Amino acid sequence: MTASKSPSTLVDSGAESPAATGQSPLADAGQQAADNVGHLAERATGIGLTQADRGREIAADGVGQVANSIRRVSLDMQSDQPAIANVAQTAADQAERIAEYLRTTDAREILSTVENAARRQPLLFLGGAFVLGVAASRIFKAAGGGTANPAMGTGSANGSYQATGPGGRGWIDTLPAGEISDARA
Repeated sequence: MTASKSPSTLVDSGAESPAATGQSPLADAGQQAADNVGHLAERATGIGLTQADRGREIAADGVGQVANSIRRVSLDMQSDQPAIANVAQTAADQAERIAEYLRTTDAREILSTVENAARRQPLLFLGGAFVLGVAASRIFKAAGGGTANPAMGTGSANGSYQATGPGGRGWIDTLPAGEISDARA
């Protein structure tokens, strides 16, 4: 007669069995994967905030330069147009305050301030986001010029397009003047 071993005798006595720890190996692997994802998320957040701080510093310098430029223009205009010079001086002061805020506040604090403002005034926040989106699209459109797809046509300086692809009427321009009326018929 052969002696059968019970499941408890098959487990190495030096290691805890899954039943003893209360978790299965699959649950342990899931917990380890969740821990790894958490560490990766923390690392990505840290990298993102570091990049945001670099951008914040660059933006602060740019806004400070704009403030100085506005202030110089304001001084030049003081004798000719004092009212406009005062408005420009106020704008320069505001730009300098923004630059100083950006220099002294880290990205995490700015993000927290924006989140709080969005919670208090959601419609104002969405309206501001819309205005920024429209402004960004105008800037990209101005920087991009005409269309890059020749099948769609070519852009002109006044924003109109001439169809040059399939179905376009560009071939009429190549016909002699007498044949244009025949070609359109």
